[in-house]
Parts: sequence; C-alpha cells; structure tokens
Amino acid sequence: MIKVVNSYSENAKELYDNCNLYYNENIFIAEYNFPNKDEVKCRIHSHDEYEFFIPYTPIPFLVNEDSIFFGERGYIYPAKSSANHGIKYSLSNVEYTDILVKKEYLDKIMKELNCSDDIFNHPIYLSRELKFYLHIFEQEFLKNDQKDLVKLDMVANLFCRELISGSVNKDVDIFKEKQSYQKGIYLVADFINHNYDREIKIEEMAKLAGLSKNYFGFAFKKALGETPHSYLIKIRISKAKVLLETTDYSLNEIAKKIGFKKASSFTSQFKASTGMLPSKYREYSKKDY
Repeated sequence: MIKVVNSYSENAKELYDNCNLYYNENIFIAEYNFPNKDEVKCRIHSHDEYEFFIPYTPIPFLVNEDSIFFGERGYIYPAKSSANHGIKYSLSNVEYTDILVKKEYLDKIMKELNCSDDIFNHPIYLSRELKFYLHIFEQEFLKNDQKDLVKLDMVANLFCRELISGSVNKDVDIFKEKQSYQKGIYLVADFINHNYDREIKIEEMAKLAGLSKNYFGFAFKKALGETPHSYLIKIRISKAKVLLETTDYSLNEIAKKIGFKKASSFTSQFKASTGMLPSKYREYSKKDY
C-alpha cells in the first residue's frame, strides 16, 4: 500500500475491501458505496495527511474536532492534518469519496499559491473542475500497467490547486461550538435516510427518538440545525440529483421515487432548494466535461 495511508490503523485499512481505490505517491482516493445491507462503522481518527470528505448521499453527524455537522451532497468537507475527524455513528445506505493528500505536498502548493488554511474551516463547493480532475485521475489509474505516472502526478497537482483555491461556503463553520447531540436524533436521521420515499409523521419520529412530540422538533433542530421537515427535503433533493444525473426517469417517476405525490410539487421544491429546474439540472449535469 502507498505511503500516504501508512498512518491509518489496520482496522481502518479493512474498509478498503469495500471501495474502489485510486492513488499515486501524493494522493489517495477511496470511493465508498454501501448498499442497505452494509454499514459504515462509526470511526473517529486522526493522521498526518489532509483529508477531504465528499458525500454523495446526505450524511449526518460528521465530526471535526469537537464540532458535529451535517454532510450535504455538493460539498467537500476538509480535515486538517492531525485533527480528529470522522463519522460519529454507524450508518447504512450511504455513498462518499474520501481523499487523503500528503501534508508536505499540499503545504508546498498552498505556499506557492499564498493560500491560508482558512479553507479548512468551511465546506468547499464540489465544482465541475474538481469533478473533472477526479474523473481523469481515476480513468488514468484504471489503465493499470499502462497508466502514465507523470500524468497522474500532473492531474493530482491540478486537483489540489483547484481544491485550495476553490469557493467555500462561509455560512457553515465546521469548527462551530460543540453542542449536545442525542442518540435518539441520530436514529431518526438514519430512519429518514431509509424512508424518505414515503410520508413520515412527526409522531412516528418523536416516538423513535424517545421524545414527546412537542420537544422532538426543538431537539432535532438543536442537533442538526434544521427542522425534521427541512432535513427530509434535503434528503429527497439529494436523491433526486442522483436520479437526474444517472437515469432517464421522467420527472413524474422521480417525484414518486423520492416521496412527492405530484411532479409539480417536486419541481417547485427542487427549484426552491437549488435555484434550478430539475430539467435544467439534468441537462447541465449530463454535459460532457
């Protein structure tokens, strides 16, 4: 295994059996895809490398030092070298990519670009350029013995430069003040992850959390920063993005698959959440690089 993962424990390395790996001497990429039957184990860890976490499905309870926050599709969540980070609770039905970059390698690029480490305080937008560089790196790596090591190094460098000079979402501080999070709220969040395609009543969620109906909404918002309804909408819109990007389902079919009774309701909610109509999002996402 390459040197960039040497700081990982043997238990962590077992995760690699369930993912696709792409790497060179400076960067390590692991794509995780866990269907319903599998589970991502809770794991808080630290290492010398910088880490960049890319959720493709919503993932609640990401940890960065003492902060716990919601991982949303469309963003990259950075972790500083030697910082404690990971996933607070075990989850299933999730997909994400994990990227490790050698500290000295990224530090050198940051120095060249005169970039501060403020980028590690906020989520980074997953831009079209970043997706493109990841795609090229993976395709070159898959050539096996025929892969061009110089090309891999060049693409890794371009990816890191785009990453540290990219746009960040300063509305979200991943080092915010530590709060109190309840296991019951986690159970509800995971329940929503698996039942977003149907109507979920507040009474059902409150019972699962072991809280009264009146207190549940307050506790949920305190834990995740939003209401149960807005969390459900985030899950649905995230799932809709996947279907728009990867299938030819009609808008009516997608609406039904993610829990909307009418395509019109789905369309208006999607635009309210993303600023773009579903049809335009599909057209944009399927354009060639």
